[in-house]
Amino acid sequence: MADLGLKGQKALITGGSRGFGRSAALLLAAEGVDVAVNYVSNAKAAEDVVRKAKEMGVRAIAVQADVADEDAVVQMVARVKKEFGRIDILIHSAGISGLSPETTENWDRVIKVHLYSTYFLGREIAPIMTDQKYGKIVIVSSIAAHQCGANAYCCGMAGKVCYAKGLAKSLASSNVTVNTVSPGNIFTEMLDPFVPADQRRPFSEKNIPLYRSREGIPEADEVGKVLLFLVSDLASHITGQDIAVNGGQDIHY
Repeated sequence: MADLGLKGQKALITGGSRGFGRSAALLLAAEGVDVAVNYVSNAKAAEDVVRKAKEMGVRAIAVQADVADEDAVVQMVARVKKEFGRIDILIHSAGISGLSPETTENWDRVIKVHLYSTYFLGREIAPIMTDQKYGKIVIVSSIAAHQCGANAYCCGMAGKVCYAKGLAKSLASSNVTVNTVSPGNIFTEMLDPFVPADQRRPFSEKNIPLYRSREGIPEADEVGKVLLFLVSDLASHITGQDIAVNGGQDIHY
């Protein structure tokens, strides 16, 4: 197996208690990375990830913060930096689904959780990685970023891709890479209200070309593995890119 060059590094994973963040945290721990698992409300789920990571022989902590809250992000990054001494990897996976109806209040919440949080984290992490002359940042966006929807969720996701490209340009001279990952319909807790369990297999066969020949349904590790790749030495020459992880869903008509 290829050496991913990750052993001993330190990572902050937002939304690390569930879904893509949980998958990434455990995959990183398996590679010898110390992990800070961010969560907003489900302390039990975060502590479960921490326990599993520690069983792999790495340091792990749970860090509560609402990423839409500027002060909370500042305090979270400072705590992780103090605990680990450095931050080599940021995976920003925290998020919520779109809120209905499309009121000003709901737009405000969705944009803050997705886009403002990305700005807050980038602003706080960039100086740390610049000083280190090393860092990997991966921001989880969505296929929705490319679907031109007139709603807060699509706009927030598209904004993440735009922001990441600008950050990648500004940090390249400091040996810091910044990329985004745009998953399609992959079945984490966030999709529970939208596609009931008994409809997931038919949905996958109909809408995701690769699942016309595969069993099961696409799950969080499909994204977690790509996140792992992008923060590894295997992706050392990739920056400013958006990677679609959707089984061909974007070419399905």
